[in-house]
Amino acid sequence: MDQHKFVCPHCGQHMEYTDAYSGMRMPCPKCRQLIVFPGLPPRKMTSSLRLAGAVARPPAKFRFNFAALVVFLRRFKHWRIVGLCLVPFVLVAGALVAASFAGRQPAAPVPAPPAAVVDPGALEKLTDLTRADQLVQQRLAAVNRALTACQTAEQNGTALRNQHHAAASPAALQAADQAAKRAQLALANARKDFDTAYAEYQKLGGAIDYRRQLP
Repeated sequence: MDQHKFVCPHCGQHMEYTDAYSGMRMPCPKCRQLIVFPGLPPRKMTSSLRLAGAVARPPAKFRFNFAALVVFLRRFKHWRIVGLCLVPFVLVAGALVAASFAGRQPAAPVPAPPAAVVDPGALEKLTDLTRADQLVQQRLAAVNRALTACQTAEQNGTALRNQHHAAASPAALQAADQAAKRAQLALANARKDFDTAYAEYQKLGGAIDYRRQLP
């Protein structure tokens, strides 16, 4: 039985076929595009076709990363709010368990279970706390930038006063002093904005002390 090699012109899949497939049209086993096997001189034909190359492998299965999950849970900052949201559900579950246990003893008097109070604003509180946390971090970054600008302005003024070869002009010294004052004022305003944002963050229940990160 003669075997011949053929390559799909669409996807490059390698195939081997026998004389019986010469001149035949059929879809490619890999890309499903229509292909035509080259014709051969007439002879006794047998039918056989096999792929010379492997079909694309199936995608890799998802692998659960337990260590990454533990790191994420440890870094989550708002467990306090999550706990407050779960308290009503715990109370309801306890009431259901108590009612089920009491149903098995009909002779004993069963007190009415306490009504669980679900806080409808728990999700809104969590959203407000997340926004306040982001705002505090932005204000902290603004303080760091203002401090860098203030230090740069002071260094420029000092360099002008310490010139040895050519005395700095009064106009240049005055401009350097004004730049230093503006940088100091910007730093003071940035600290005030941080204090305001941090106070609102604490009011919403924020537990991270961002004041320790101030320069």
